[in-house]
Parts: sequence; structure tokens; C-alpha cells
Amino acid sequence: MTNILIKNHDLDTTIKSTLQLAMEMTHSEAGCLYITNFSMRKLTAVEVNGQISKNLVKAFSKANKILSKEQLHRIVEFNKKDKIFQQFQQLDEKLESFIIVPLIVGDDTIGYAVVMHRHDHCDHHSGSYSLQDLRNLKIYSRQAALLLDHIRMNIERGKKDFYLKTIASLVAAIDAKDIYTQNHSSRVAKVTVEFSKDLGLAEDLIESMHYGALLHDIGKIGVLDEILNKPGALTREEFAIIKEHPVKGINILAPMELEKDVLNIIRYHHERYDGMGYPEKLRGNEIPLTARIVSIVDAWDAMTSNRAYRKKLSSEEVTQELKKGKGSQFDPYLVEKFIALIDKFSYR
Repeated sequence: MTNILIKNHDLDTTIKSTLQLAMEMTHSEAGCLYITNFSMRKLTAVEVNGQISKNLVKAFSKANKILSKEQLHRIVEFNKKDKIFQQFQQLDEKLESFIIVPLIVGDDTIGYAVVMHRHDHCDHHSGSYSLQDLRNLKIYSRQAALLLDHIRMNIERGKKDFYLKTIASLVAAIDAKDIYTQNHSSRVAKVTVEFSKDLGLAEDLIESMHYGALLHDIGKIGVLDEILNKPGALTREEFAIIKEHPVKGINILAPMELEKDVLNIIRYHHERYDGMGYPEKLRGNEIPLTARIVSIVDAWDAMTSNRAYRKKLSSEEVTQELKKGKGSQFDPYLVEKFIALIDKFSYR
């Protein structure tokens, strides 16, 4: 294991070597390596070795929901004597036994290695693991956990870079669609961050809110330009199309597997506190906090900007409209806090 840590392997080779070592030291015929995706609360397979079906790989990725907390924190062998084993054997009749190895750094289980014996009828292996195998895996797990944590951070860093570039491209696409709302998303994101800090929210939540505010109108990419830029009142049919943009936004972003706090903003930023909003007519605290915050900032920016159908409102008119929406369109506590914030910093 020390050699793997010292050598300058690329990421893919390091992942392969980490799993290969566990298999070799236990004479296993197959194995899987999983990394914990903390934001999605699920396991993601990063390496598979051996003749294993996709269904079995998927089943092991749900081990944290099937096994007990105690089992998930110990190196345990499962074989034909165990009821749990039978759930996995149904997916692979050649499966004889397997060991799930938790990879723990501090208080966090950052992933799992799974090694398994799979045998044809002509094989003469015992099909079970020895005490020495378990001892070897205990030593392995400490080193592999540190290595896997390093791998996970590299993967997350790479995903975040891609994530930010993708968001920038999507926001540019929104701005290009509507000549009257250029930079609207960026302004809403900036003020949302300031408002969230003023409310004392946690840093990781504020970061999610920043992304959600940037992307809140992404669904408008699917709306015709003549509707978005129409100078007069919208028809009932046109407004119905506009009202689809939160759900369209969720569908557009589905492949990115964004955090729930980000998605809640996109889906629910047009809900109203009195339950008369869309798309789900949520009421009061049924609306996620993140969406209640962004809905206020979104409305404020719309009122302080020129639109196709009207000129921007004065500061006094904006404050009057925000107060008018207290308890009906907006969360009464949050809108009062926001009015105090804009008075304090004299936005616009």
C-alpha cells in the first residue's frame, strides 16, 4: 500500500491499484470500490474488477441502506449462512462470499471496498475468507481510506470546476434570451448571498443558494423569445408557458445531479406564501427557506429593472410593493429583514 501512496500514479491508475491490492491480498476473484457522495447521500462506484453484473454493482452501492450501522463500520464477511448474503446472491449465482470494507477518515465513512469470491462449479477454492484476510484488510483499510479521501477531493475539485464553467455558460444563455433581464441572474445571486449572510445562514448553504440563484430562470431557455420580450400583456396561454419554466429548469439540469438546496430554488422560487404561486401551490413554510429568500430578491430585482412591459419602479415604490406582499406573496419575517437590508445598503 505504501508503494501506491508514494508513486506518482494518475487518478485512474491509483483507483485501479487500490482495489487490485485488496483483491490480491485476499485472493478475491472480483471487487468494487465506492466513494461516498456526501451531497447526494449515496455511494458512487469508481472502479469494478472482475466478472460482475451491473445489477450486483448497483446492489452493493445501496449497502449503506441495507446493512446495519454496526455492520457498515466493521470489516465483516457475508456468506451463504447470512440472510443478507442471499439478497446479493440472487443477482449472481456464482457469488460465494464477500467482505465490505469501510474506509473511514475521522468520523466520516468516505467510501467502501468490496471484495468477493465468485466461483465456477469446477473451482476448488473454499469460497470463504480466513482470519488472516480480515487482519490484512484491517491494515489495508486505514491506508486506503487516506488515499481514497485524496482521490475524492480531486474528483470533487474537478467536478466543481466543471460545474462552475457549466453554470457560467447556462447563465450566459439565459441573458442572451431576454434583452431586458441581462445580468438579472447574476444580480439576484449577488444580493441573495448578501441577504443570506445577513440572516446568519451557514456558509455551505449560502454557496448552494448562490448557484441556485444564478440558475433560477434556466428554464426560460425553453421559452420563445417573442413571449419573453413581449412589450404588452401576456395572454393566458403565454403565461401558462412562462409558468412552466421552473419545472423545465429542473429537467434541463437533471443530468448534473445538483444538490437539493440548489434544485429547491429553481423549482419553487415562484411559490407564494399564501399558496397561490406555482408550480405546486405550496404555502408558508412548506416552501423551502432557500426558495422563499430568492423569491424576494428575484421580485426586488425585477421591480428595480426596466422590463419590456414597464419602466423600473422608484425605491419608494419598490419598498411599498414589498410591504404589500408581506404574508401574501412573501414570507413576512424575511421580507421585513430584506427591506431593512436594502435600506441599510441603499441598493440601486
